[in-house]
Amino acid sequence: MTNMAYKTASSQSFQRVYSAVRFNGWLRSGQLESTMCVPAFLVLLLLVSALPSRMFAQRSLSAHSRLNDVAYLEKSIKAISDSNVFSSIELPLAALASVQTAVRRGDSPAAYRAWSQYWECKPQPKYVSQSYRLLIDTDLLMTYDEARSYVESRPEEKESTLVRANLLLNNVLHAWGNTVIEFGPSVDFNKEIGQSGKYGFHYWIWSRPLNTAYLLTGDQKYLAKFDELFNRWYEQRNLITRPIPELDVVYYELGLGGRNRMFIEHYLMPFEKRTWQTHERMLKTVLGAARWLYELEKWEGYRSGNWQSHGSYMLAQIAMVFPEFKESTQWLDLALQRIEEHLNQDWFEDGGHSARAPRNYTLATYLTYRNLYVLLTSYGVRRDLADRIRSSMGKTIDWWITMMAPTGEVPAINDSHRGLFPSHILRDGALFFGIPEANAILKNLLGVNAQRPSALPTYTSRHMPASGFTVMRSDWTREARYMNINYGKWNGSHTHNDMLDFEIYAYGKALAVDAGIGMTYDDSLYVPWYKSSKAHNMVVVNDLNMDRERVEGERIRWGETGSLNYFAGEHRGYARLGVHHQRQIAFVKGTYWIIFDHIESSNDGDTLSWYFHSPTTLIRNGNGFRSAEAPGILVLPADGQVKTKIGKGMAASTDHLWPGKTQEIDWISFDQMTKAGSTRQFAVLLYPYREALPSVDCSLLAADHVRVVTNNVTHDLYFSANQSSGKDVRTDAAFLLLEKIDGTPVRFSLVEGTYFSYRGVEVWRSAAIQSVDRQFKH
Repeated sequence: MTNMAYKTASSQSFQRVYSAVRFNGWLRSGQLESTMCVPAFLVLLLLVSALPSRMFAQRSLSAHSRLNDVAYLEKSIKAISDSNVFSSIELPLAALASVQTAVRRGDSPAAYRAWSQYWECKPQPKYVSQSYRLLIDTDLLMTYDEARSYVESRPEEKESTLVRANLLLNNVLHAWGNTVIEFGPSVDFNKEIGQSGKYGFHYWIWSRPLNTAYLLTGDQKYLAKFDELFNRWYEQRNLITRPIPELDVVYYELGLGGRNRMFIEHYLMPFEKRTWQTHERMLKTVLGAARWLYELEKWEGYRSGNWQSHGSYMLAQIAMVFPEFKESTQWLDLALQRIEEHLNQDWFEDGGHSARAPRNYTLATYLTYRNLYVLLTSYGVRRDLADRIRSSMGKTIDWWITMMAPTGEVPAINDSHRGLFPSHILRDGALFFGIPEANAILKNLLGVNAQRPSALPTYTSRHMPASGFTVMRSDWTREARYMNINYGKWNGSHTHNDMLDFEIYAYGKALAVDAGIGMTYDDSLYVPWYKSSKAHNMVVVNDLNMDRERVEGERIRWGETGSLNYFAGEHRGYARLGVHHQRQIAFVKGTYWIIFDHIESSNDGDTLSWYFHSPTTLIRNGNGFRSAEAPGILVLPADGQVKTKIGKGMAASTDHLWPGKTQEIDWISFDQMTKAGSTRQFAVLLYPYREALPSVDCSLLAADHVRVVTNNVTHDLYFSANQSSGKDVRTDAAFLLLEKIDGTPVRFSLVEGTYFSYRGVEVWRSAAIQSVDRQFKH
């Protein structure tokens, strides 16, 4: 149905529009396993970004925007009159005749009472957002029966929902993060709860247990409490002071996009004692929100990032829920235009999102599209867009499967919390997009019995240059050796000052991790530590932050054989200091990694620090370090002349896997000084082990030649982007691994080459560039 047809049908016969309303069968209920041990007090209001860098559209509005007009802002948005409300509604609609009669005689209370009767009889979809423990990035739109089934199948979730709902009955609110406030007789919606906390408080995520508790118990006291809180908020809404002068707490994009979801879902519920004043205030609230969002989305144009996606989603939802408003057609057209623009421009072809935060922003924005699909199909709107969403967003499920650590964790990269991937989201996506491999991942990595057994993905490692991530993985078990590498584009304030950094998991344990972020953006360490270069597994110059905004990985190379992964990249993040960095990483599958860094410098005396952060306790081991307990990792520099430092820093927790939890972990650094016109190298062996540390040695034999010896097995690794020559080896490959047993060559693996000769004898040649594994022929 086109938008114009939708509006026309609404004007002619509201019954006809809603006769076809339904939730499609893919929204299944059932055993959706919870996967995060999140304490009841944790409210993850993750969308308040690191202010103020995402505020430009609201700090400096287009000259054409009516939001600059004080009179329009006050009379049409903040303090809408009754006459304005009713003049905005298509009153000739037959079902609204009683409303029209009351309006004509100037009886506003009677008009709202007539509207309430109309609203209660109006056929329309009924749905609720169900999240896991109020985590906003786990919201799934569900039917009432599905929501009941979801919560009833999780006794812990049911108990915590009812506990939180009963606390709300006594005005005890889990307002922000782990902040719990006992308000006493009435809630003060102007309460100061930290700079970003105050904005998060006005998302109203904390109110959701009231709606869910009603669905579980049928007790209207929970709906009565929501009504009471809504009316209290409405009375205070225009008196809320703003912690950030440029950004209104109530009228800003994310607040309107999140809060009105709670309001609409509550308004759809059948509260028997809802007053005409509540109907009045709800209509004025959604009308004002839609008008504000419309002006913003219209005149500020497409804006990258998650804010506009959430604002446009809400504008579309209001238009579909309230087609009685004359402006709803233009709201819907514009909102879906912006949604399509973000679908085209914000999502990489490999399924990653432009914010490049694997959990927080990717998950929350993905769910915006998934839930929009539900709304579009339920209200019979824009089937073409619904089909586009369904055909494209499945790539994001594949992207998450790739990025997921063997323990089921989502990496804490950029502004992303660590935590187990929500299994019900993965199961829903597998069913929705027809990705059976996700069921195997649910079973193998998350320990959740799959409804439909399936084969594992055909790949293990995967190169994703579009989103700027590459994953090296040995297999699809929880014991797998796994590394993710980060080298993508800057994306505003959510991007950390890191490049070519990595995380490592092996034998069911995190061994090298990114700092992630703290509980919220109000964490005092957020900027000075979590976002800093030295909080990441990378080479840092003088412990200063790299220049990140215009920097991304350059000259990226990737090669893979059955036994080997190879990655190479460069960056110019320290160009202001005359430094250029190249990093090469070789993964001998199932065994170890070699990180080989070349740093060119035009200055003397700068300190190059090779940082490694581990949640294991690191102790000295010869020239390097190892974990104090197994499973663990050996960190061994090939050059024993480097200086070392040790320290501790905060990071997203790997011990307590819920978003926002942090812990103090160990870090080490290997340091060298620069010399003008010369190249410094770091060659570091990263060798994970399950039990006892094996006997292993690593040495740098030449500028491109590293040797790793374990017992009687010798690996000679040759790193070169150009032709390599030496006493024994000649090849044009980007990388070569030669394995010897008791000194005798037995096999080789090479990446992107056409020939390899050993001691003057040609061993292999190809007419085309290839990456191969071969047995050595003597």
